[in-house]
Parts: sequence; C-alpha cells; structure tokens
Amino acid sequence: MTSSKLINYTTREFMSDHELEHYIVKQNEIFTPRVVEELTNARMLRRVLTKLWNKEGVHRVEILFEYRDEKAFAVCQSLLEKYCIPMVKTFITKIVGCRGIVVH
Repeated sequence: MTSSKLINYTTREFMSDHELEHYIVKQNEIFTPRVVEELTNARMLRRVLTKLWNKEGVHRVEILFEYRDEKAFAVCQSLLEKYCIPMVKTFITKIVGCRGIVVH
C-alpha cells in the first residue's frame, strides 16, 4: 500500500446550491485524463471531492489531496495553478485550507 506523507484538505462554501453544482460539473473540465496523468506522474496519490450532505442550507464541498512527499506537493501545486485555478477563480466562495503531515 502506498502511503501519503502530506495532505491538503480544503473546504469551499458557496452562496447557493446552483453555484456548488456548477463547480462540481466544472471538475470534469479541469481534471481531464491528461491532467490527472500529469498529477499522478508528479506523485499525487489521491484526490477526492466530497459534497457536504448532513447540514441543511449549507452549500459546501471538501477537497482532499494526498501527496507522496514534499517534492510532489510542490510540483502538483504548480500544476494546479496552471490547470485548476484559472477555471475556478470566478466562483465566489469562502475557502478554508489545511495542510498536514501524516503522523498516524
């Protein structure tokens, strides 16, 4: 089993469910097979997008990235800035990001 050394966890809260759903649909435009292959080659181990379901009236997604090591994180950040950020910068969201080192 491949183990992650670094985790990036971000929440994005939207003004409406319509905006949230538009963001989710946009993921297919961003994370094409070619982009996913580049991220995988850069040693991103996993990416997960979840939609909050247990809080009424909250329009939030959670995004998890797992990286092999610090070098993978740095390379993947530049790829995300290239492919992802330009495609989502028009969304008005509250963003909270956390980065951690896997300890257990």
